[in-house]
Amino acid sequence: MRINGKEMLMLRKVSDDLWQLEETKTKRIQEKTDAELRALYVAGVLEFNHMEAGEEDHDERRFGKPIFSVPAPLMEDAKVRRAYAIAAMDGPATEGALRSAALAVWTKLGKPERAPHWTTVYRWRKQLINSGRDIYGVVAKVTKRGNRNRRYPREVLAVIEQAIDTVYLTREKRSIQDVLDKAKVEINRENRLRPVDLQLPHPTLRLVGGMISEVPAFDRSVAREGREVAVRRFRSVLGHRTTEAPLQRAEIDHTLMDLMVIDDKSRLPLGRPYLTVCVDDYTRCVLGINIGFEPPNFLTVARCLKNAFMPKSDLNALYPEVLGSWDAHGVMRELSMDNGAEFHSLSLEEGCYSLGIEIHYSPRKTPWFKGKVERFQGTLNHEVAHTAPGTTFSDIFEKDDYDPVKHAVVSLGTLQHIVRKWIVDVYHERVHRSLKMPPIVMWRSSINAEDIQLPDDPEKLDAILGRREQRRLTHKGIEFEGLFYNSPDMTTLRMQLGEKLDVEICVDDGDIGKIVVLSPDKKRMFKVPALAQIYAAGMTAWQHKLCKRYAAKQAQKYDSTAWLQAKEQIAQMIRDEFAHKKAKAKTRARIARYVEGGEASPASTLVLPGNTAVIPAVATPHSADQVDQSDTPPTKHATVVAPVKALKLSPPVVATAKPPTLHHPDAPSRRFAPVIRQRNQSPNNHLPD
Repeated sequence: MRINGKEMLMLRKVSDDLWQLEETKTKRIQEKTDAELRALYVAGVLEFNHMEAGEEDHDERRFGKPIFSVPAPLMEDAKVRRAYAIAAMDGPATEGALRSAALAVWTKLGKPERAPHWTTVYRWRKQLINSGRDIYGVVAKVTKRGNRNRRYPREVLAVIEQAIDTVYLTREKRSIQDVLDKAKVEINRENRLRPVDLQLPHPTLRLVGGMISEVPAFDRSVAREGREVAVRRFRSVLGHRTTEAPLQRAEIDHTLMDLMVIDDKSRLPLGRPYLTVCVDDYTRCVLGINIGFEPPNFLTVARCLKNAFMPKSDLNALYPEVLGSWDAHGVMRELSMDNGAEFHSLSLEEGCYSLGIEIHYSPRKTPWFKGKVERFQGTLNHEVAHTAPGTTFSDIFEKDDYDPVKHAVVSLGTLQHIVRKWIVDVYHERVHRSLKMPPIVMWRSSINAEDIQLPDDPEKLDAILGRREQRRLTHKGIEFEGLFYNSPDMTTLRMQLGEKLDVEICVDDGDIGKIVVLSPDKKRMFKVPALAQIYAAGMTAWQHKLCKRYAAKQAQKYDSTAWLQAKEQIAQMIRDEFAHKKAKAKTRARIARYVEGGEASPASTLVLPGNTAVIPAVATPHSADQVDQSDTPPTKHATVVAPVKALKLSPPVVATAKPPTLHHPDAPSRRFAPVIRQRNQSPNNHLPD
């Protein structure tokens, strides 16, 4: 491990929370508490030594190693191997136990064609354990084998592939022999036109079967039986399981809170926010949450999981009202979820597998398979939402003459404080009916701090849990959604590996101001900022698409200059929309989604008009877009968001007296003169400095 760049060795544990560290070069001894080490880890000062890609030593446990370079066929094979290895871990490593485990898994999967030998299962089991349950440990190392090229000419292989597409991958479900017969007919036709010395050999049934097996099983099922049957057949649906330790299993789900939220500035209702929760199955502790107006998608799931993985050492500094500590965190072994579209994501699947997390999907219409998180959401809604003014009451018969819009008084920033304080100071500290003790006591008594598994590098979570895309790196940089990303690291990379490179990027849909780039040699990661930082910093992918669409309609341009102007006009339109007191609640909820752009964080306090209560206010990354244009200094508020349809309610507004204010977190505040273009102006014009 390294602390501030210095190599350190953990010598011994002096007490329950005190470690002795030795500096490798000077042999000086230092003492650090467990809390200090975790604070250094969160701050990025403490780093663990990582293995370079391709090294043979599997004894070091790795958590969160990206598996970008694994081809799809090898990944499918690795999933099968992993299933056998997981089954073999439940019993002793004896011949009889391994044979039984292999036969049980093969009966369910039917893969490979024959049940693997017990020694093979033992090897897979050992590889998975040595890799820290990282699926990368059981990926077949095909690059280290000998010559695996087929002995048949390319013309024969091309004929077989054509026969597979036209004969085997059809709804008629024809056999492998039919494919072989078709291939022989085509080869005989070709041989009639060739001399004797250039005759093509006939393929064998084994060759045809091997090439068919290379087609992903899911694709074969789609082609032969239809997509609906294939999706139903290949979804992982496992039953409810009991757990024996913390972080062995966790459940995650979304819910629409039964609470109306208002804007901190205008005091107008915005709508109901979404809550994403991850709950530990054994201790019932909440591992992580995400609150916002972004509908359930991969972004909200990734935010919740990242909050669940990382220690929450800064909770009390961000939320002073919270008295206790939120100790529950770490990488779980199993993650249970429903069949929502946001959970059936390739990026989520590969991210979980690279962290050693096994995904369990509950059957359709069976919420009891993840009853802990369902119960927690109901309890939170009942005790937090339904006891506060502004509740919507899920059951319409409970409303009577209660108007949730009229009585809505909870701001988004206040809601962020309330939920966290309720989780830490109420739910975790209260005796749980099933546990017969508080969840936090159950957590602290059943797991040691050093046993909590964490990702090797917090910064790599952006890559592991990010949306992945393939792009080309040139002298212009990397183009994504019309934005260009470049840095000196990219210049150095091109000078080392080539002028034009095909790279894989990871995109955080919550902030497109930067991307993570994986080098072609699969060994290095780089954070690359967008060149148009004033426009892109802190902007979500959804907001960017909205600005692009608006600029295309209004300015008929597709560059950052027009998008920046569109961003300012949209901000003005949002302010005008809030001025309409009778705007629809649905419109205000979509306004909240635009302005919010991510989970708010506490920044200051706000005194409500006509109320003596002091409610914390929050500032979002885009709160500067909502700066009041009056003569009084702007106040930080929890701003919230607007979508496409909301923009249609008001015509475009071009400032004439006072231009909109641009603000970037890394630059001083500046004012720009309003930009008014004619359609016949040159597209090369830019905003004035």
